[in-house]
Amino acid sequence: MLDDVVKGTLHRLRGLFRSAPTEAPDCALALSGGGARASYQVGVLKYIAEAFPETRFPLLTGVSAGAINAAHLANDLNPFSVAVDNLVECWRGLETENVFVSESSFKFLWSMVRDVEEGGQRGWVDTSPLRAYLEEKLHAEDGRLTHVAENLRAGRLKAFAIITTSYSTGQTVSWVQGREIESWERPNRVGINTTLTVDHVMASSSLPFLFPAIRIGDAWYGDGGIRLSAPLAPAIHLGADSILAISTRYDRTRREADEPAVVGYPPNAQLVGLLMNAVFLDTLDQDALMLDRLNRLLEAAPERKRGGLRPIRFLLLRPSVDLGKLSGEYEHELRGPLHLLARGLSSDRTKSPDWLSMLLFDRNYTTRLMEIGYEDALRQRSRIAAFFEEGAASYAA
Repeated sequence: MLDDVVKGTLHRLRGLFRSAPTEAPDCALALSGGGARASYQVGVLKYIAEAFPETRFPLLTGVSAGAINAAHLANDLNPFSVAVDNLVECWRGLETENVFVSESSFKFLWSMVRDVEEGGQRGWVDTSPLRAYLEEKLHAEDGRLTHVAENLRAGRLKAFAIITTSYSTGQTVSWVQGREIESWERPNRVGINTTLTVDHVMASSSLPFLFPAIRIGDAWYGDGGIRLSAPLAPAIHLGADSILAISTRYDRTRREADEPAVVGYPPNAQLVGLLMNAVFLDTLDQDALMLDRLNRLLEAAPERKRGGLRPIRFLLLRPSVDLGKLSGEYEHELRGPLHLLARGLSSDRTKSPDWLSMLLFDRNYTTRLMEIGYEDALRQRSRIAAFFEEGAASYAA
């Protein structure tokens, strides 16, 4: 009995005088969806890479178009700052023609009203250009993101997760490639260890109806944002001590929220925009609020009563500009299927065509979003610096 007391006392004393951990806390970068809006994330990352060149994110998660950005970073063998520069160049060269085939309006309309099947894949548009673009930019070998494994072996990366939705089961499936990461199961959410490929990226960014589903194994998968109720959960499952998340959703003031976006009966463009926001953008804000509340509860509770839970430092960066409303300024440049969609949805009757902002892979629009992201990050330098400094302080403690 006495021996047990002595051992317990020695254990606590060692804890009080323990040296700093040999590995820095694991910081995750969580990139949300939003289609073409994901170019905003690239602008934010560009500033962070310039202002904080020693930055590294050993944990990466991406959903929808955010999975494309995360895949570039996870698969780049260069330091973070150079990897971001390469990502910027990818977006600067991206046009609608690199995402889907700009077919005639008639052919696009015909594909919507009849069940077209080519090679087992369905969708209103052909996204083979995006696959080819990703295979080239990600230097994929037989579809595999081979540099992810190299970064894992070198210790530059600990884990990378791509989130998809199973059209067969309705579950949110996080595909993970990493070191010592256990699979997980939660209600309607699972994590599966695998070797990540372009197929996983394509599936995560496959917008429902418009883009074809992607077959992985024996099942079909689509956009990871469809049923993603907890966008921050994958990063926490990967072992994150802190999370930096970049949203593409503008946080309206109460006055802006109360101002009607339409006059009279709401057009289809307004309804589709609301649905897309609910599916792809709104859940991150709810999850961030829950994490903040949980952190406060844990910090107020003694460690022995935390039930094994731990506070997680969190920083959410978001646009200072309504990216949906901004997209309306570029609507006059639409051609082909997007022009037909805009007319069919009566986009000219809403002040904020949110649906358009997700599909407008126009170089002028995405370049402007990268500029806004850079400027927003610059204005929030103090918040970003405090986030990184707090992480360094906890590492040294």
